Amino acid sequence: MTDNDNNISSPPELAVVFCEIGRALTSSLDPMEVFQRVMVVIGDYFSPRNWSLLLREKDGRRLRFEIVMGVEAARLKKVWVEEEEGIAGWVSRHGQPALVADVRDDPRFSARIDEILGFVTRSVVSVPLLNGDQQVIGVIELINKVGAGDDLFTPEDMAILSAIGVFAGIGAEKAFLHQRVKELAMTDPLTGLGNRLYFNDTFSREAGLVARYGHPLCLLMMDMDNMKAINDRHGHLVGDQALVALAELLRGEIRTSDTIARLGGDEFVIIMPQTDAEAGGKLSLRIEDAIARWNLAAPLGKVRLGLSIGVQAGGPDEVDSLLAAADSNLYRVKKSRKTSRRMSHDEQVRHYLWDALADDGDS
Repeated sequence: MTDNDNNISSPPELAVVFCEIGRALTSSLDPMEVFQRVMVVIGDYFSPRNWSLLLREKDGRRLRFEIVMGVEAARLKKVWVEEEEGIAGWVSRHGQPALVADVRDDPRFSARIDEILGFVTRSVVSVPLLNGDQQVIGVIELINKVGAGDDLFTPEDMAILSAIGVFAGIGAEKAFLHQRVKELAMTDPLTGLGNRLYFNDTFSREAGLVARYGHPLCLLMMDMDNMKAINDRHGHLVGDQALVALAELLRGEIRTSDTIARLGGDEFVIIMPQTDAEAGGKLSLRIEDAIARWNLAAPLGKVRLGLSIGVQAGGPDEVDSLLAAADSNLYRVKKSRKTSRRMSHDEQVRHYLWDALADDGDS
């Protein structure tokens, strides 16, 4: 057997690798889970010191570190690789693999990531992640091979990794499409908020956590006031604009841990995990203040927004009836607001009649 023979993977070994890649690609419809499993197989087979998967941003101008292995991934969580920056940027831009024995001899290399990690890169193999249309959606990059006599990646490594990049890209694209379809099924097309299906799924999950850990859960059930009047007076297009404006106001007031959904028509709901009624009431006041400021600015002319809000919180003993209780609170609030407006209107009529009678008496 020659020295070259020692550097070539035996067919059974290579077959096992692609069998494992196939299992990884068909094991889940979650793109990140697919990528994670593929990267584990890559690490086992190629023995890199560090290896990472970078995905292109939507505008295609830079890459973000999606999965990082071999080093502390958190340190690269908000780090991007700009277009044409480093070897990974070059691979993404040109859609071609790159094999570099010594990065010090390659002008494409950028030491910026090494400086962030306190790491020294010597050798690199980097390949594009391709979708079904042979478009680059990301890059797989391996750094500093471990265990080989000269610690260098080989042309064969690059060829095998390139094939994996194609298979992984196509598999991930299918997973992304499935995820997108699922997201669309749970998204209200007008406001971009979650819909009733999304709410049901989220509420069921949060209720399970309440039952398990005992922390409180708060719901804000909301109903837009005078929606029919807005549609009748200004048209349904303006009515839709008012709904979108209200959705944006609500989105701007909630925490990142909260969930907001449009249940349909003019009904909205906010789920506040680990939150009691007092905190829910404070959010209700902030929302009312935001609506008041919006009305003062009058971005839709004479259209004024109004919102009735029912707040209800509970723990494990109340979570099963939480939704019904929040809905009942909303009904009481709406009834109270209507009564208040009617009383105000009646009072205005009485004042008008009183003034009219007084004028007649003076004449």
